[in-house]
Amino acid sequence: MIRNFLNMTEKMKDRPIYRVFSVNRLHEIFDEKKLTLVHPKLWDDPFENFIMNSTGELKDGRYFTIDFRNNFYAQCWTYTRESDAIWRIYSPNKDGVRVTTTPRKLLKALYDQQDKLRDLHCFVGKVQYYTTKGLNNLLTDSNTMTSWLLDSTGAGHAQTLLFKRTPFKHENEVRLIYNSNGKTNGDLYKFPIDPYDLFDDIVFDPRMKYDNFKQEKEKLKLVGFKKRIVKSNLYKTPSLTFKIDK
Repeated sequence: MIRNFLNMTEKMKDRPIYRVFSVNRLHEIFDEKKLTLVHPKLWDDPFENFIMNSTGELKDGRYFTIDFRNNFYAQCWTYTRESDAIWRIYSPNKDGVRVTTTPRKLLKALYDQQDKLRDLHCFVGKVQYYTTKGLNNLLTDSNTMTSWLLDSTGAGHAQTLLFKRTPFKHENEVRLIYNSNGKTNGDLYKFPIDPYDLFDDIVFDPRMKYDNFKQEKEKLKLVGFKKRIVKSNLYKTPSLTFKIDK
């Protein structure tokens, strides 16, 4: 499973990563005990999945598209522990919940549910950020493109999903990637997890009313989650004391 970590050092594999869900989605995860990956075509940025959506040209002038592009599903996480932007973007209704895990645990959760070809189909990687010009340079580099598209290990195909433009660099993104090899249909792919093991803590939106937080915390305790459950204090006003000496 070592080569299934992309663009990561050994230390990065065990650093905490984070994702914000709505509180209803979190309860659904505990009820179903499944995580949901989505087809990259659903991502907002038109430059996402840009290599797989591109058209190639052969030496004889014939054009082709990449036939494996519809096989991929992914889920986005971040190394950024917390920020105002994350809460406002991913928790617009102030009911978001941030969960914590690590790239190693996340990949293992997917990897353990797959068949004997899982080394070819399961990856987790750090997104790399480029200018628009840089992305175009990658696309026109025939040596790089050939090495990715003809890579028999599957890592090259997955690597094409790990590029974004520099305006998104603040996202500090990590992606869990699954190649279904044509065995699935539709825009979503769900796989079984143990949320009690996968999630290391749960943090609620700092803007959530405290009474609502207490109710939600109690629900999680009742379903058996025994790890840390807190409300973010990102916007908590500090208590300051000062003296005036005359």
